Amino acid sequence: MRADTIKDIRRRIAATGEDRMRTRALVASGAWRAADDDATRCAAFDARVKRDSGLAEAVQGTNDFQPAAFLPEGAMARRAVGRVALQTPQLSISGTGFLISPELFITNQHVIADAAAAGQATIVFDDELDERGQPRPRTIFRLAPDRCAVFSDEKDLDYALIALGERVRGDATPEELGYCPISFTPDRHRKGMNVNIIQHPEGMPKTIAIRNNLLTARTDTRLLYETDTDFGSSGAPVFNDQWDVVALHHYGAPSGSGQGLAAAGADADEAAVAAPAKKHARGKSGAARKTVASAALPPATSASVNEGVRISSIYQDLQSRLPRLQAGAELLRRALALWVDSSPTSGRQLERRAPPGNAGGTATPAGAAASPEPRMLKRLPEQAVLDTDYGDRNGYNARFVPGVKLDLARIAAPRKRVIAPLQESATGAAPGELRYQNFSVVMHKARRLALLTATNIDGARWLAIDRKTGQPAADQPEGDVWYNDSRINASYCVGQSFYSGWSHLFDRGHLTRREDPTLGEFAARANADTFHFTNCTPQHWKFNESIQYWQGIERYVLEKGVFDSGRDKPLTVFQGPVFDDVNDMWADGVQVPSAFWKVVVWKGAAGLKAVALVADQTALFSLARRGSAPPPKDTPVNVVQWRASIPAIESKTGLDLAPLRAHDTAGGALPVVGEALLPITRWEDIPLE
Repeated sequence: MRADTIKDIRRRIAATGEDRMRTRALVASGAWRAADDDATRCAAFDARVKRDSGLAEAVQGTNDFQPAAFLPEGAMARRAVGRVALQTPQLSISGTGFLISPELFITNQHVIADAAAAGQATIVFDDELDERGQPRPRTIFRLAPDRCAVFSDEKDLDYALIALGERVRGDATPEELGYCPISFTPDRHRKGMNVNIIQHPEGMPKTIAIRNNLLTARTDTRLLYETDTDFGSSGAPVFNDQWDVVALHHYGAPSGSGQGLAAAGADADEAAVAAPAKKHARGKSGAARKTVASAALPPATSASVNEGVRISSIYQDLQSRLPRLQAGAELLRRALALWVDSSPTSGRQLERRAPPGNAGGTATPAGAAASPEPRMLKRLPEQAVLDTDYGDRNGYNARFVPGVKLDLARIAAPRKRVIAPLQESATGAAPGELRYQNFSVVMHKARRLALLTATNIDGARWLAIDRKTGQPAADQPEGDVWYNDSRINASYCVGQSFYSGWSHLFDRGHLTRREDPTLGEFAARANADTFHFTNCTPQHWKFNESIQYWQGIERYVLEKGVFDSGRDKPLTVFQGPVFDDVNDMWADGVQVPSAFWKVVVWKGAAGLKAVALVADQTALFSLARRGSAPPPKDTPVNVVQWRASIPAIESKTGLDLAPLRAHDTAGGALPVVGEALLPITRWEDIPLE
């Protein structure tokens, strides 16, 4: 590892010293749960642990209880870990790495520097001792950098991702070895938890360091933790207790401060330079020897400090490279979609109840194979023909309303870190902007739902669309066909499997309404575009029946604020889900929006105007759909619709709507305390002037 890289690492270690000491002290006092101040991440992590293991994390002290599956699941994960062996006339390198798919292997870039080095390396799997202390039969593969090779410099994310090549020895197949999928969700770690590492220290047979290894600090791209590692451990997977990969190990050194820290790193670096033929010459840039016991922590100066690259950062970097990747793009695309649980879990989970009258009527007995339903040909229930050449979509127009530029990039800028990256981006589009006909969508990469949609409505050419034909006509019942968008990885979007599994509670709800962007000659295309899952959110099945003000605000503005007085006709509508990390409900790892917000902007006779609304659906969650039968006529429905101020919307969403504050029709009519919301009970409660 280069001297400048080690210098950067030492700087991070020094900068996180106070945070690491605080974490250690809290763990020692039994209050480890206070170590991480990211409430959303903590709720997500705790719910995932409870769901996957059936055991809640300890409130006081650490919880060393693990389900019996902890050991066999770890045994499965360990087979995907291999020893990197690279022999050249100049040096001998040993490191660790692991399969992220049956086709792709990852290690550190400071272990395998480039495609030329990858072509000389071999990967040794099952290099370990069995239960009798005897070596297992090993299997050796070459790498195939011509099929796929992606590198991030050691000073950046320090990874080398290379395609697995031919097998040159042994019998194990990639399918038998398995893989450790990588993901980007926020429910995989929290500070104060234990981590586990499977590695080949000093080029030795496979070794594990489990439990009592504290995760003590986190930066934007790194995790710092205390565990046993050694030369040759570089590239090892760092796991949580559910055997999810949370980091790619790349450095370890005894912690300390001042000269002590510098000396520890320097000694390790000098050892590598002085003995280039030794197996650890480039495989490790520091030694870490001391295991930390959470019950009685030793002084910080004797603890091990290890640094790993956050696997979520690697995932997102790989995702961003896909559009530019020549060789191996399909291999990488498949690998990034492999993680089993494709959604974060957090908060209180809704109880999952299969709707009565489901297919078959009774559960399949344990161990019995379910009889497959015969597959039937059918006509599409919705004749909205989708044009998948997205290059001709105009998207949202920031200057659609005269006299103001409502720039989407500026609006979303405060949330730029959570915006999902795209595989294809349109020229001039805002970061993460998916352009459709007359509207655009920006996705939240962790929640996998839209951060917001932005829609242009031309009242003079606004057309209703026949749901059966996809052509302008009167309203018809909801259709069944929704579409994925090839410009964004499917892992960033909640899809049909979720809505099928939770159909007793949720419908696929439009954000941009299907009729809103339908104007002019491309009305049919705009209608079809609203049926993308990117424009879809989990809305309670009674929600759309109960929100006359929410659903009708656009028409109300067109009729009362524009048409009646002959003023300009363009409207812009921003809308999206409202999330409450403390109180939201969760369904199969999807955070269900507690409410939805909407801002309508237009130019009236007195100038620019904006009106904001919020509709809350949480009161409906106890009402489940019973098969296909409608509820009794007297079933109470309680959806509270609120008049909101523009600052209140900004507070709830984190978006920047500053250009609209001075034009807010709420003015001083709303409370000056709390969240500035007033319930709507009649149209007159929504001022347009």
